Order: sequence, then structure tokens, then C-alpha cells
Amino acid sequence: MRKIVFIFFAGLTFQVNAQNLFPVKLDNCKTEKFCLDCGDTKAGYDEQEFAKLQDKLNKELKLEGIKGAAKFQVLVDSKGRACVLSHTDQSKNSISSKIIEELNKFKKWTPAITAGKKEEKSSINLIFTVNENKIIGKIERVDMTSFKKSFDNPKSPEIFNKTYDYKNQNLKNYKITVWNSKNSNLPDNMNDDITIDKNGLIWLTLDEGLVTFDGKNFKNAEQNITDKGKSFSYYAIASDNDNVKWVYGKKNIYSFDNSKWTMYDPKEIGIDGAYKIINNSKTSEVFFCSDEGLTIYKNGKWSNINKDKIKEFPSNRVTFAKRDSKNRIWIGTFSGTVMIDENGKATNFETTKTVLKGKCITSMDEDENGNLYFSLFEFDRKEKGKVNNDEGIAVRDSDGTFKQFTTENSGMPFNHTNCVVYDKSEKVLWISTDRAGLVRYDLKDGWENYHNENSEIPTSYISTMTLDENGNLYLATRQGLVKIERK
Repeated sequence: MRKIVFIFFAGLTFQVNAQNLFPVKLDNCKTEKFCLDCGDTKAGYDEQEFAKLQDKLNKELKLEGIKGAAKFQVLVDSKGRACVLSHTDQSKNSISSKIIEELNKFKKWTPAITAGKKEEKSSINLIFTVNENKIIGKIERVDMTSFKKSFDNPKSPEIFNKTYDYKNQNLKNYKITVWNSKNSNLPDNMNDDITIDKNGLIWLTLDEGLVTFDGKNFKNAEQNITDKGKSFSYYAIASDNDNVKWVYGKKNIYSFDNSKWTMYDPKEIGIDGAYKIINNSKTSEVFFCSDEGLTIYKNGKWSNINKDKIKEFPSNRVTFAKRDSKNRIWIGTFSGTVMIDENGKATNFETTKTVLKGKCITSMDEDENGNLYFSLFEFDRKEKGKVNNDEGIAVRDSDGTFKQFTTENSGMPFNHTNCVVYDKSEKVLWISTDRAGLVRYDLKDGWENYHNENSEIPTSYISTMTLDENGNLYLATRQGLVKIERK
């Protein structure tokens, strides 16, 4: 008897309001922001039309002798269009392929509705079961209470590097402190974005919340000029040179000058959201990375860089951007990486033979010698569903040469990295991952790997991180806020 392999995957790769739930991830959807099975009225489908879809599957599929089940995560937009985000069938069964094909073609989806308004995008889960030569599909709603409780038991780290001997000799030199909802007044453990302002106050985005932390207490800091309503979340945050905090909330960019909140009209600034917000301290620019290109705020004025203005731009969908000490802007898009030099000349790395070809940079830092460090995302993956892809980190030496470190040629434990931070006091590079915890690289040949099974770090999933003015490293994780300080 043949079976469809069914596996439920509890480990996640994105925040609660934007994540692929299942291990086989597909890249045919535009997935920058969406909510998980949300709404007063949840997303669904026309029952009669969905019954026709099932009939078609039963007529066209050969189901004799097959028994099993598989789950499919489907992204439904406000216009009733949908696509499959992820699924559980790791066996690459032709039945699952056919189900995906039909779900993507299906036109009778109904969007989620909150407070009378259609949600722009939400995901729902469907389970298809094969039994007695018949396939039946239905929606399986997400139990949010159980879903959130699953994070109380973080997954074991997944170390894909089986050859490197991690001695972790420096681990004993660090004091690790963890704040979570059990040992502090942190309202939610799911921290995805972090910034530290000029006063040393830590700002964190939570699941549907925003808080500050002064080292002792967490305080709610949400904007108070827009009715938050249900499933209102904060996705990106940065503090600028004037100590103004910039935040992306639902469909709006906000700023807080420590006395009042300001909301910006999307028609005036050209964007209604951002993947990331980055402060460039040397130039007093704030970068907003969005689907409309790179939007720049400086001295009260807004400007934009996109494909219409620079032909070398691979895509207007910008996920990261930052200036280096040579005044060059490094920009990662979902279709490649581009660099604009100090004279305005742009280089699209898709036309080069460097390690950045086929990659999108997702974070960057620089050392005192002008060497640049990048975390990488392989956007055009040749092997769909592969977990440990051709990513890792890239290093651009001050002489312009590139090299890439992966599980194949270094002590990287896993290739998908979320953030790189250079610590000038220790002269080490910190690297966060979403499956293998925290990496410490001494820039020579020393690699160390800290996670929830060999240190006090409570998880193997680290969303992002930042350094304070004293050189303490803060980690935003799904298990709370983590501080790593030198003893």
C-alpha cells in the first residue's frame, strides 16, 4: 500500500503575521505580509465550487491502494485569489503536485474580513485525506492558543554542518540573560524586531504589540493615533540620529519623537509599509525597504530609488538597504542585489560572477578596516523544498574581493542567516540563524555555535539582533529577549 507522507511541522520561519507553516515551502506567492487564519470572518471558499474541485481530483487521480493525508497552507488575498505557500508532503508525490495545481487555479476563494474590511492577505490550512480510493479536502482552522503554546517548547537546533568541531571556548566568557513572559512583565515572547534609541531604551515589536525595555521593566508603547482594531501588528522599527523612532504598523508608517506619534500619508511619501527600516547614522538617512523600491527620509524630505530611475535595479521589491563608509548603498531585492557607488553608478550583481549573483542581501555590517559582511538569501533556488540552501554569509574585503562561507567550507552550522553584526570591541562577527541559533566568528578560523541545547540561549531561532553602546548584544527571539554581555 502506498502512502502520502504526512508530517506536521511546528517550527516556523517568519513572524506570526507572515510565516510558512509547513516544511515544503513554495516560492510562487508574494508573501511579504499576511496574517495567519485571521479575521472576524475567516478566509474560505465557495462550498459548491470546492466540491467540484474535489470531484475533478477524484476523477483525474489514480487513488487505488493509497492512504494518507497532507496539509496545504494557502494564501488568500482580498480579491479572492490564492496560491499555495507550503505543504507537508516531503515525498514529492504526484498527488500533492496535482492538488497544488488545482488550488492555485481555483477562483472561488473568499477573503478574511475584520471590522467590515477585507484583509489584504491571510493564510488558511487545508487538509486532504485519501482513504478508500477517494480524496476529501477541508479547511483545518488554526488553534491560536495551542499554536502560541508550541513556542514554549522550542525545537532542537538543526546543525547541518557535520564536520566542524564546535569547541565553544569563548562561551564561558559571556553572561546570558533572558527575559520572557514567565520571569518578567514582557507581554509576549515572540520578538521579531529590535532597536535601541539614544537613551539606551530598547524597543521591541511583539506579536500584535510594541514595547520598550529600560533594563528592568517592559512598557507598552503602541501608537495612539490610529484605532488598532483586531490583528494590528508592528513589523519593522528603527531609531534615527534625532532619537525619533520609526515604525511600520498596519498599512502605515509612523514616527515617535518621544512626545507624540505622527502617521504619514502613503500618497505623500509613496509607501504604506516596509519590510525593514534602517538608520544610517553617518548620513542621517532613514531607509524604508518596500515593494516600491528604496524610500529615503532625510532632513524632513522623502525621496525614492526604483527601477524607473535606475535601470540596473533588479526589482522594486527591496528587502534591505544600507550605506557603507565609502558612501555606497548596498540594496537587496527579491530578484538580486545592486550597489550604487558614491558617484551614482549602479552595479547589478546578477551581471557579475561574484558570490552575490543569485543572492539577495538581507543584512550588512562593516568593520573598522572597511570589510563588509552580508547575510544572504538565495532567491532563485534550483532545488525546491531544500532547507540548507546556497546562502551563508558573504564577505567583501576592502580590496573588493568576495568570499562566501557556508556549511561546506567553514564552521557555519546552517546556511540560512537572518542578521550579521560586527562587534568592534571583540573584533568578532555575530551571525543569527533561524534553525541553528547564534554563531560567533572570530574572522580567522574560529567558529562557535550557541543555542538552546548548549547554552542559556532559549531557542535555535533568532529573528534579529543589535549591539548597545556598551557592546552588549541583544537578541530578538521567539522565546523572549536575550542579552549577551562580556563577563
